[in-house]
Amino acid sequence: MNKQSEFTKIIIISKVNKIGMVHLDGVKKYIEKHKAKKFYLITPTEPHNNVLKSAGQIKNLEIIVSPDFEKEKKGIKKIYRDEKLMLIDSYQIAGRDGMLDGA
Repeated sequence: MNKQSEFTKIIIISKVNKIGMVHLDGVKKYIEKHKAKKFYLITPTEPHNNVLKSAGQIKNLEIIVSPDFEKEKKGIKKIYRDEKLMLIDSYQIAGRDGMLDGA
């Protein structure tokens, strides 16, 4: 059995200071690409109503509003101790990681 087949589902966790529509587009892509069982967006600020409405249409997405990212991450790790966890940077979700180079 190779390492990749040891995990049937992936749990993705990301910290986002303020969730925007571009993040939700990225979440959809990550869920599809990695066949994620669950995608957690942890944010310290309450998202705009339009963002919440769109997020409600994304299967397997959960938004957690909390100022303590580490506490939330530990709680998720306890729930999914037998699953592979993947931490994704908010810039990667938004597809903006390349924009940081050579500015």
